[in-house]
Amino acid sequence: MAIQTEKPIECVGCNTFDMKSLFDNRDCTQQIAYIYDTQEQAQAALNFFTQKAREVESEPCEIRAEITHTENGYLLEAEFAFCCQAESVIFQMKTA
Repeated sequence: MAIQTEKPIECVGCNTFDMKSLFDNRDCTQQIAYIYDTQEQAQAALNFFTQKAREVESEPCEIRAEITHTENGYLLEAEFAFCCQAESVIFQMKTA
């Protein structure tokens, strides 16, 4: 459900300016958590996600990531904070 506001929403990086946009720019962060068999697979996945974030960003995406060993394998937890919600959605589509 989109939140409608009277104030226009602008994303300079995405080159958009829209009244009553579907994006309200409150959800600009994507979090992932996946378990891999090896640490190398987890690192390769992090590299993949990082590359996709860099392809989308107009301003530097803040990336926080950690790979930890668990009894089920290697857990990759990462958070990608984009400058606008549109970039976050594009990142989601590129990594789906």
